[in-house]
Amino acid sequence: MELRDRWNRLLPDAQPLGEDLLARYGEQHRHYHDLQHLAEVLDVIDELADLTDDPVAVRLAGWFHDAIYDPQADPGENEEVSAQLAELELAAYGVAPERVAEVGRLIRLTGTHRVEDGDRNGAVLCDADLRILSQDQERYDEYAAGIRREYEHVPDRDFARGRSAVLERLAATPLYTSERAHEKWEESARANLERELAALLPQTARPAAGLIPLVYLGSTLGATVAASVLVGRGMAAAARWPVPADQLTSYPVWAPILGTALAAGITCAWFRRAPGQRLLIMLAALLGLGGAAGVAASLLTWPDARLGAALSERWPYFLLGSITFMLAGGLLALARRLRATPLYAVEPRRVFAAGTVVACAMILGLVAIAAGKPFVQARLEKANTVSTTATNAPGTMAVSLDGQLAWSREVPAMGTIAGTAGGIAELRPDGVVMSDATTGEVRWRYSRADVDDAAKTGSRGLLVSNDGKTLAAYLPYGGPGTRSGIDLPTYAVLDAMTGRVLADVHTDGKALAVDADRLLVAEGNNLASHGVSAPTHWEARSRCAVTQGTLTAGLAVVVDACDGNSAIVRGINLDNGEARWEVDLSLKFNLSSELDRQSWVGQIVAVPDTRLVSGLLWTAAAGGTLNQWTVDAGEGRLTWSAPVPGTPRPRLGPDSCDAQLAATRSSLVMVACRAPGDPGQPQSYDVAAASPADGTPQWHHLLPVPVQLQQPTYPRDGFAQLPDGRMLTLMPQADGSCAPVMIGTAGVVPRPLVSVAGAADAKAVTCARPTVAVVSGRPVFSDGKRLAALR
Repeated sequence: MELRDRWNRLLPDAQPLGEDLLARYGEQHRHYHDLQHLAEVLDVIDELADLTDDPVAVRLAGWFHDAIYDPQADPGENEEVSAQLAELELAAYGVAPERVAEVGRLIRLTGTHRVEDGDRNGAVLCDADLRILSQDQERYDEYAAGIRREYEHVPDRDFARGRSAVLERLAATPLYTSERAHEKWEESARANLERELAALLPQTARPAAGLIPLVYLGSTLGATVAASVLVGRGMAAAARWPVPADQLTSYPVWAPILGTALAAGITCAWFRRAPGQRLLIMLAALLGLGGAAGVAASLLTWPDARLGAALSERWPYFLLGSITFMLAGGLLALARRLRATPLYAVEPRRVFAAGTVVACAMILGLVAIAAGKPFVQARLEKANTVSTTATNAPGTMAVSLDGQLAWSREVPAMGTIAGTAGGIAELRPDGVVMSDATTGEVRWRYSRADVDDAAKTGSRGLLVSNDGKTLAAYLPYGGPGTRSGIDLPTYAVLDAMTGRVLADVHTDGKALAVDADRLLVAEGNNLASHGVSAPTHWEARSRCAVTQGTLTAGLAVVVDACDGNSAIVRGINLDNGEARWEVDLSLKFNLSSELDRQSWVGQIVAVPDTRLVSGLLWTAAAGGTLNQWTVDAGEGRLTWSAPVPGTPRPRLGPDSCDAQLAATRSSLVMVACRAPGDPGQPQSYDVAAASPADGTPQWHHLLPVPVQLQQPTYPRDGFAQLPDGRMLTLMPQADGSCAPVMIGTAGVVPRPLVSVAGAADAKAVTCARPTVAVVSGRPVFSDGKRLAALR
């Protein structure tokens, strides 16, 4: 039956309206939404009419559902104006208002095809509108071509994307609502949708989409080579560190060669196309499973670190190399999967393809290899470090200084001790132990298995901030088997109260001073401030070698010693490293070029609660003269200086010594050895106090030091200053005992040690290698094997 006859039978008194509708469906811009589409929709409605509640309303909606069709209209706009046209015209021809409203609702429903449960009219109309999706392949292809012609104003890629979005939205839910249509047409409709989507997919991709799989391929090649390099580094390392020099192994060059050969095999399999796809799967599985096995083996055989047998870089490198092999396997599997996807199946130009593969391989390979160093460094630090912290505050108790021992205990080999706000710090071969000065109980410890005997550095291995709350420990690693390229920290900056690690610093220089914000380090002619709690880190260049330094009054005060005859004191801005002022000591002292610049500058100290900094300087006059000097750090000027005649130069012979300066707010005390007398006889030590403000002498004593204590480090390690300015040391007495000796305004006063029942035995304390520190006014002694404190 012709369309005109169908209309006349449906609405006999509306022939002009029917002619108008036929003219609309015959418009030239319609290539699918035309008279054929109208006829097909009406045929389906007739076929499913028994499923409707109002077949007349559904047929009228079928006639009007595409009456107005503009391909450039917004979504839903065509359906809306078509519904309005139907409501207007049908009402004019006397159709019942209820039916007119139903026709309008049905037409609008074709904009989304979302039918509510129980909507029998809507189900039949939407099923009829979508019947084209289940037609045979020839008719479906005509439909798809017609849609493309209607949207010929849209560029190909934009159309492919938009059309794919529409089809994917339709495929996300059942296409047909009525049970009869679903059973008859759903399967064939979905087959047509999948076929068209597959044809559209390559068109939705940009021309460069074909480079995406090649990015992953190049990354696979780079990761494969990098993994072989990392595993090779692990094989070159010994299982433990340090390792004797005769057991060191060379880098296995065959490892990266094997990795490169494997990468070449992956490349050949890739470009073999179909025959190489199964091989790619096998290679991806080989890389992934091999890497997983390597990770498992590394973790299962991961050794525990202990002093003298620290974890080496073998295991971290094996672990990272295995992870990188796993990454390469995953990347290769993803590259193959993308390549098989039509969206990325576009063949790029060969020059672009080759450049992409090479660039990605180099980038990922270099990144993975570069990541090896920080990864291994972090793993070594964690594995070789044992750190405990304290939450309770150190004990406090009044100090009587009457010679009675509060406690005494044996300790392992120890390098030095230092008083801090958190207790007494012990530098041991593997790290630092903090003990409560009141009870002797250990509060916290920090140790590393990879340290090369930190105790041998003596007092230079511990730096304490001026407020006693921050501690820097020098923990060197080295010797045979030192890790090549791995920069482990050489200084650990610790909170003296809790033991919390504030910073780990790697430097080849010498730490000069520390506080809660920075570690000041001399690195040859450079002065560096490494951030601790603050991130500030700067480096300043000096004309000469930086030898000594301290922190005071918001400045770093350092001494530069130049070859020839120059020594310069500088005040450095702590924010940026710029010099605020300079004082040339050579204008005051006659510095001889025959002196080693590392020898003529002695210790410098900041005077508490002032802006004064005092230091020591040796000159060649009179066979070696020690000079004291003091500068005002606020003004940058030399305030006073004074010579100490007859003092031999330091570190130049068995009779030389490291002079010490110690300061309270009101007293500046110097300990230095005088020129030696007859061999085997006591050597005289100057112990003298002066006013920090102007150098006025306060007291001065010559202390006879027996032969057994005449060591270069004795003035620095064997003396400590009490809060009242007196100096304290440990010396053998005439009766063979070892006793504290206090030196001050009252002279040289021994305080024989007194044993306390149940607390400590005074006879156990020896003067074999005395080291003295003061913690909150409490003297603490060590002979290298035993630690003791006065009550």
